[in-house]
Amino acid sequence: MNFMTLIATILLQQTLPPIPDAQYEPSVAHPFGRPNPAAPAELAQFAFFAGAFDCTDRRLGPDGEWVEFLAIWNGHYFLNGHAIQDQYWAPGFYTTNIRQFDEAEGVWKIGFFSEPGYSNGIWTGGLEGEDIVLTRPLTRPDGTEIISRLTFSDISDSGFSWSGAVVTDAGARENWTSLCVRRQ
Repeated sequence: MNFMTLIATILLQQTLPPIPDAQYEPSVAHPFGRPNPAAPAELAQFAFFAGAFDCTDRRLGPDGEWVEFLAIWNGHYFLNGHAIQDQYWAPGFYTTNIRQFDEAEGVWKIGFFSEPGYSNGIWTGGLEGEDIVLTRPLTRPDGTEIISRLTFSDISDSGFSWSGAVVTDAGARENWTSLCVRRQ
């Protein structure tokens, strides 16, 4: 290599961005990734989500009757171990969420996306006792203001419970539950 080629190579290497650090992303050795030590300490609140879960769900139908079905919910560390992404599959419905702690505001922010029939939203919240409670204000087509409330409870190494509720001035009404058991 001649001197000019060497100088050009050194200058080029100095201007290129470093190789991205992805050591905390899912890998063969760590299929659900790992928490990044530089992530907010609050990331540990959602650590239970790293894994694969079989769920039994109940959803309140438009006729007021509960419908039961099976679902799968999987989560992994994301954004090089600074957040958690999960995916949920049920018959005819699937979602993904990105769970990230906003240190400036001191709250969790969860970005939600679903298909078919695209929908999205952002829920915020955090720990309330031993539960994680997330809310999002919504306006129904008829103009009624409600709060969508999502609660993670009974969190353990073996699984968790999740519930969705609509909160109005008249109170809260649960409309979806999920009992999730970690796959062994």
